Amino acid sequence: MQLKPFKATILNPKLDNRAELVCPVYDTVDASGYDIYSAKRNNVIHFTTRRAGVEDADFVDYAKQNLTRFFRDGTLIETEKSSFYIYGIRYRLSEAITEQIQEEARRDTYFAFGLVALMKVEKLNEHNVLGHEKTFESSTQERYHLMKECGMNFSPIIAEYKMPGHELNNIFEDYLGFHRPDLKIDARNEPIIDVVLDGARHLLWGVSDEALIDKIMRLMADKRVMILDGHHRYTAAYQLCSDRVEDYTLMMLLEGGDRALVLLPWHRCVKRCHEEDLWTRIRANFVVEEYDGRNCADAMIAINTKLRECCNDDVRVGMYDGEKFYLLRADPDRIRKLAEARDERIGLDVISLHEWLINPTLIGKPEDILFTASPEDAMANVDTGAYQVAFFLKPLRIADVEYKTEVEKKVFPQKSTLFLPKVAEGVVMCKFGEVD
Repeated sequence: MQLKPFKATILNPKLDNRAELVCPVYDTVDASGYDIYSAKRNNVIHFTTRRAGVEDADFVDYAKQNLTRFFRDGTLIETEKSSFYIYGIRYRLSEAITEQIQEEARRDTYFAFGLVALMKVEKLNEHNVLGHEKTFESSTQERYHLMKECGMNFSPIIAEYKMPGHELNNIFEDYLGFHRPDLKIDARNEPIIDVVLDGARHLLWGVSDEALIDKIMRLMADKRVMILDGHHRYTAAYQLCSDRVEDYTLMMLLEGGDRALVLLPWHRCVKRCHEEDLWTRIRANFVVEEYDGRNCADAMIAINTKLRECCNDDVRVGMYDGEKFYLLRADPDRIRKLAEARDERIGLDVISLHEWLINPTLIGKPEDILFTASPEDAMANVDTGAYQVAFFLKPLRIADVEYKTEVEKKVFPQKSTLFLPKVAEGVVMCKFGEVD
């Protein structure tokens, strides 16, 4: 793995309202969220995120105009020294999200450290960079055209590395003078970015000391990484590399197994499907348990409990149709045959859900499926009539994802995993060519 320090593009430290200028990472912003953040003229959403319904070409033109304005007005500046960066994210989980994860993963406060650096791009799953999810071609092309036309990496791709001795995290804590999850900022080493977004605190420190940079590069030289968040951006970066536009991409590297790393499921909301065919397929492949839809909270607690306690061979999926909740238990013989046919044992819940239920009965395009981490949002979308049915999945373990990529050498369907924390758009960016 080849890493390089770089001159970061950041929001001008002289601005007092920087917290109003950042936004969530582009693929987590829905239409209402876009309206909220875009109401601020200088929010970075104007060049990071496409408004729903806007054509890609129009979005790219709009993004270029706004990016130029941000530099011209001094809203964005470039740091003076090529550096590595420590990106810290301190956050808490809502009660509804906490309810979905295993008890041993629950914390009062999570505080993740990541190394932000430029990394030489290589083809996924061939050498040192592993991916675990399929991508949507349309989403990849949107990122490709945006990055190429603007000449920018807008936010770091998150990937994990393995380091049982925690040497890199120890370097970070020694450099900053505190131990997580505590946060004690030294006035002599203040972060260059310190903003709060949706309750999470995002901090960025520069590391320009050449001896320390060399030490970090030696530590990371023989590491392999697995992408946790940003498969579309990495695929776009590989295309840019193949087209000889840019050989490096912006990464945030976290230690795998870190206590601040959380893995959640993406639940699915289907806008329209053939209902009769759906139920025919459910009865052919699953045993169905019904729950009263009048008490949503109790029903979801029961379903989350059932989902958490199942193993990989015991496939269970939750479902809500606006009237009742259901727990779907897959037929063991059919699951065994599916596993043998695909030579896979991890992720059979999302695979069977799509192959047996969603794909054959979907009316419309796969891109019309809504993905959300919030069961409440999924239920609300069905209750309002915007979507016909919601499906709830169990959370995977990080070890399962590693097994999928390293042992099975397979990838999950699109939107199978949701890793936290998420970066914020606007904290750290990089112009193409910013490599010494």
